[in-house]
Amino acid sequence: MRVLLYNGKIWKGNNNFVDSIGWDNSSGTIIETGNMINIDKKNYKEIINLNGKLVLPSFYEGHCHLIKGSKIKKELNLRNAKTKNDFRNLINEYKKTLKANRWIQGGYFTETEFTENFKVDRYLLDDICRDIPIFIQRIDLHSAIVNTKAIQLTEIDKQLENFSKEEIILGSNGELTGELKERAMFFVYDRIPPKTTEEICDAVEEEIKYLNSLGITSINDVTYPEDIEIYRELLRRNRFELDINSCLLFEQFPEYNKISEIFSKYKKIKFNTFKAFYDGALSSESALLWKNYKGKNHNGIKTDFVKSGEFKRLAIEIDKSGKQLMIHAIGDKAVSEVLDFAEELENINGKRDRRLRIEHAQHIRPDDFQRFIKLNVITSVQPAHLYIDAKIAIEKIIDFKNTHNYKHISQLGGIICFGTDFPVANENPFETIYYAMTRKVKNMDYGFIPELSLDLNTCLLSYTYNNAYACFEERRKGKLEAGYDADLIILNNDILKCNASEIRDIKVEMTYFKGKRIH
Repeated sequence: MRVLLYNGKIWKGNNNFVDSIGWDNSSGTIIETGNMINIDKKNYKEIINLNGKLVLPSFYEGHCHLIKGSKIKKELNLRNAKTKNDFRNLINEYKKTLKANRWIQGGYFTETEFTENFKVDRYLLDDICRDIPIFIQRIDLHSAIVNTKAIQLTEIDKQLENFSKEEIILGSNGELTGELKERAMFFVYDRIPPKTTEEICDAVEEEIKYLNSLGITSINDVTYPEDIEIYRELLRRNRFELDINSCLLFEQFPEYNKISEIFSKYKKIKFNTFKAFYDGALSSESALLWKNYKGKNHNGIKTDFVKSGEFKRLAIEIDKSGKQLMIHAIGDKAVSEVLDFAEELENINGKRDRRLRIEHAQHIRPDDFQRFIKLNVITSVQPAHLYIDAKIAIEKIIDFKNTHNYKHISQLGGIICFGTDFPVANENPFETIYYAMTRKVKNMDYGFIPELSLDLNTCLLSYTYNNAYACFEERRKGKLEAGYDADLIILNNDILKCNASEIRDIKVEMTYFKGKRIH
């Protein structure tokens, strides 16, 4: 069946609009976009009057952890916890919902929200609950706090020689504070009894429907080894509407052919990208900076994977195979070193359209702006992280004005991609756009370094075409043009006419995925 939307405002980028768009449901592709005066209605079976409403390409989420995030939304939520009593009440309420042999798990708290001065450590958690193991993470997902019961069950206190002093935080008395970072955190996490496949699949299906309601029909997902079987089961169910560009870890590269063969019959998922962590996160003081953290004699960490040489060895091998590299680099020194490596790759494996991605690129030295353009490196960013990063940057780092300064790369013609790093930030694209345009965070009514705010056109491109380009899909996604997938959304309010303060409240009235209405 052919469908025509007319009498609307079809956005084609850069203040370019037409009033009609038509597609073929059997192929799921757009037939034509134009003005109604030049379109023959007789070619269409279903015709819908938009009554002037705005139509955009559907959103492409540039960086998320779909399965992890779906599980997390079923866990303890401390995102808005502000006081000790908030922690106590929320943990005790969650405790009532637990099944036998389950841990209290989740959290995702941030000190940015605290309205009183207190420390989250094992002693606080023990005071709230001693009989059930607790593992709660900060919102950056690079550090966690555990109680004594969790320490006893995992025996991490007997593993101190296997971790650095930056990974297991000790008190002045030499005892574990309960704060764990990076490898030490994962040591405990990997010993928590897992949820069942059925539980996880149900949670992911629910989350995908929610993403559709936000206008998201494609995602760039970081896929961990344990996620492979979940995706396989979800695709067997065939009950979700989403295209997935799955990014495997570097360590999974030897299994690439096997994984590709397993999923070869499924069109909704593809594997072309491999991810590695170069450094940590700002709030955990593990992002790698050029200068030391304020009042500290350290400047962050380079991951053991990088220090061991495995990062470089596998990156060269993956790149040589023609696959894409996606590298987590938050600190300005980490970003500089990844750019150095991108240049080295050209010398080793030759020049090609590799589109190496730097994920987060949260702090960039001005000397490195032009290098992104020269090396065609993708700048994949999460503006909504400003609600945490702004305050922490001022408190912790000397060059805080380099925080979320990717506007300069956009102005030079570089590719900026938007995502949320869900579950680190809310999945809502309109919230991301709001932060990118205003940079308004708590106690900063005029914005954090407001001269780095982005314009709306750049934001919309960064959530549509640019993300498609970053995933080598720019010839079929991210534009409302003939031959492209009929992935589009209709808004309840014209974002192009809204005040920036109104953007967060915009809703998606309808979402179409390959021509099929899914919301």
